[in-house]
Amino acid sequence: MDRRRVKSIFAWILSVLLTLAFMGAAIPKLAGVQVWLAKFTNWGYPNWFPFAVGSLELLGGILLLIPRVSILGASLLGVIMIGAAYTHLANGEGPQVLRPILMMVLLGIVAWLRRRESNSIQP
Repeated sequence: MDRRRVKSIFAWILSVLLTLAFMGAAIPKLAGVQVWLAKFTNWGYPNWFPFAVGSLELLGGILLLIPRVSILGASLLGVIMIGAAYTHLANGEGPQVLRPILMMVLLGIVAWLRRRESNSIQP
């Protein structure tokens, strides 16, 4: 098996796992699960914010599965993770910042692995 094929397989596996993780995080927010609504309220965000974040997580997860636009999905989710890291730090939840940082690293790996497919986007 050549190196390019191994990279592609690894990119697919990582993309699917990240998509499952982000969809798992998005669904409770979109469903209005009280625990998430309470967390966002305690963090000082408006009532509609969990739905916006959940929608963007869902969209980003879907985009990760489309190689030609997976860098856009990784970028979108990376921005959300920057917001999550900031939220945890600003609210004194220091150890909680590790999860968004780990996700940003994994998203960066997907973006790096998919860079050739994304470069082939043509109008």
